Amino acid sequence: MLSRHRDTARNAATNRALNCLKLASGWHCLAAFFRALSVAILDESLISTLVMEVWRVLKMALVKGCSALVIVSLLMASSLAAETRFPEQTIVATRGTASVTMLDVDAALYGLTPRQRANFMNSPKRIEELIDRLLINQQLANEARAAKLDQSAQYREAVKQQADKILSEQMAMKLRTDLPIGDVEMLAKERYDVNPNAYTIPGRADVRHILIDTKSRSDAEAKSLAESVRARALAGEDFIALVQENSDDGSKRSNDGEIPDGEADSLDPDFRAAVKKLKTNGEISPLVKTQFGYHIIMLVQRYPAQPQSFDEVKERIVTELANRLRDERVKEHIDQLKSMEIKATPDVVASLRTRYLPEGGSAEPSIPEEK
Repeated sequence: MLSRHRDTARNAATNRALNCLKLASGWHCLAAFFRALSVAILDESLISTLVMEVWRVLKMALVKGCSALVIVSLLMASSLAAETRFPEQTIVATRGTASVTMLDVDAALYGLTPRQRANFMNSPKRIEELIDRLLINQQLANEARAAKLDQSAQYREAVKQQADKILSEQMAMKLRTDLPIGDVEMLAKERYDVNPNAYTIPGRADVRHILIDTKSRSDAEAKSLAESVRARALAGEDFIALVQENSDDGSKRSNDGEIPDGEADSLDPDFRAAVKKLKTNGEISPLVKTQFGYHIIMLVQRYPAQPQSFDEVKERIVTELANRLRDERVKEHIDQLKSMEIKATPDVVASLRTRYLPEGGSAEPSIPEEK
């Protein structure tokens, strides 16, 4: 019974995928196809049918001038492509004289951490842009080789320097992993115990406000209107209704005048000071004058500060300390290398100032170096 139920669900999901392909064309049907396909466990007898339908849509899209790379990106975003790990020499895309393999893609991401690589490639658009960049680089490089631009000693040394740069970055990453940093959890506990209040979640006060601005009316008119609106609020009229009727704050249509944290540092100091004085939910402030005009503020909810135990913040503290200690260890190693004696020939170093001047030319006046 369970097997029949699974077969029915599988076939239904697969048929929905097929219908998406048969009833539409272009990108919309491809996106719908993969949404339907992602929930289907395909029956082997239906795979060939699905492949034929996908090929029909790809040809249709290409005829319409759509980018083949966008199609490839959509395919790679599907649940089927995501589960397949192709060998390094597998060709990803070709164009003209260029051919991008999986190894080319791996190499392009060589300087990233595993997490950075995973995050970067979790985007069809970034995949498309990366493949396009690799293809155009190869195409131009192949033209350069044909023009024998890779034969000079300067070119060979520039390639070596690029290799040195990549290797130095890789060594720095290896040092961050390999150099000892001690018992970080113990250090984290010590840091917490010194000042546990530093890890307290600050309290906040959510408020609503009505703004009577002084741009469209005189100060006296604005103050008089604000006093009138405040009196109505104190008499018990619905504050949100008063916001919609009277406030000059353009965001009132979407938020009914609500400010989630009325004591935030980004707000006007006088506004923040008035909010701090409100203690009871529903309490209404006196008029508050700021650069924007007059405000009537109502306290919606005040949330007290929440202390956090060491267990609640341990992971964050350990991560911060570990990163800082690793950076310090790498810096110490680099400083040690820099402290080695430099042996240079003064005359040769001095000659670099004029090495690249055109014959008979002169350099622009030197810019004084900052002290």
